[in-house]
Amino acid sequence: MTKTFENSGSEKEFLDIYRREEVDKYVKPSVTVDSVIFRYYEGRVQTLLIKRKNHPFMGKYAFSGGFVQEQEDLNLAVCREVQEETSVKLNPDHIEQLITVGTPYRDPRMWTITVAYLCFMTFNDIQVEKAADDAASTHWLDIAMVDGRLQLVDGDKTLSHDDLAFDHWEILLTAMERIKGRLEYYPTILSIMPEENTLTTYRQLFGTFNEDYLKMDSTNFLRRFKHLFQKTGRQVATRTRKAATYTYHIKPL
Repeated sequence: MTKTFENSGSEKEFLDIYRREEVDKYVKPSVTVDSVIFRYYEGRVQTLLIKRKNHPFMGKYAFSGGFVQEQEDLNLAVCREVQEETSVKLNPDHIEQLITVGTPYRDPRMWTITVAYLCFMTFNDIQVEKAADDAASTHWLDIAMVDGRLQLVDGDKTLSHDDLAFDHWEILLTAMERIKGRLEYYPTILSIMPEENTLTTYRQLFGTFNEDYLKMDSTNFLRRFKHLFQKTGRQVATRTRKAATYTYHIKPL
């Protein structure tokens, strides 16, 4: 084996040489974090976006996010960025890495790699968002898959791909697919719900991500997901009748 500074001497000696002679040989991307935040509000699933205050994509909708600081933990970075731009404090127990994206030229400023997070606001976590930093305004948008396509609505405006900055439309689709793919075995999206709901409410939640569940009746839905829901013995009044309520339990992987 040929002797080089990489395999001879101590590790300290190797690191000293590497930092002095090698570390600048490689082009380094900037690293960012982005937050795909979900909540349940008045019977609808919503996601939190900002409108960008500055170029690039000034005035476009975007995730709350930004650049990771030197030696900063990624989980802390996404919580910091969301709080700086929206004033919303994320619960670290309800965030998870979704995808890392490094598509060339995804950011017109420079080479960036982003780590996107799924973030869930629990039902009783009521916070008033306020735009700051790079955000001109904050927006809770209704989100669902409709006829196999992503539907994103801000008030009376239905958004399309070009209304979002960077590749955020594609990342939103990835988030919806991730949640859809885990509904039967690890439905963390349930954490945005009240602790007690009717089967119809749960079915509508699942149908936000997979329309097939909207075609089921409550009996078949419960049969499919009996491992998730437990009957409480209580009832609530609906528009047509009284309906039994159920709690949910997400088993750890």
